[in-house]
Amino acid sequence: MLATRNSEEALDIVQDAMFKLVERYGDRDAQEWAPLFQRILQSRIHDWYRRRSVRNRFRVFLGRSPDEPDVDPI
Repeated sequence: MLATRNSEEALDIVQDAMFKLVERYGDRDAQEWAPLFQRILQSRIHDWYRRRSVRNRFRVFLGRSPDEPDVDPI
């Protein structure tokens, strides 16, 4: 939540990281899960920042403020 400043976005990122952990590393030893989960979570947070950056560029291009909520202009 500190990284996104939005509890819903943060929960989605954590949930996605958990799914990826189970999907890809469920067969590994349980002691390996914590570091793997942290790595996956950090990757998901970085992905979120990249997507947010691209969205903000398009918002500026369309003449809207980057702080406006997602609304389909069409």
